[in-house]
Amino acid sequence: MILINGKKYACQPCIRGHRASSCKHEDRELVEIRPKGRPVTQCEKCRQLRKTRKAHVRCLCGELEAENSDDTGSTAERESKS
Repeated sequence: MILINGKKYACQPCIRGHRASSCKHEDRELVEIRPKGRPVTQCEKCRQLRKTRKAHVRCLCGELEAENSDDTGSTAERESKS
């Protein structure tokens, strides 16, 4: 495995052969190694709320930002009214 700017890279044959951690092929095309597990779908704010409230809630921040950009007024004004 080759580190470039803090990111891990390996060649495609080594990744397919489950040898990414021992890959030393600098002459081949390198592919970034993705982190293990499922990708994160919640923003940091919603993740912290989920940990403190002990409830699994869907992240709506992206949807709210899209709705707020269509309307007039700032997001801070809406949050203070709530």
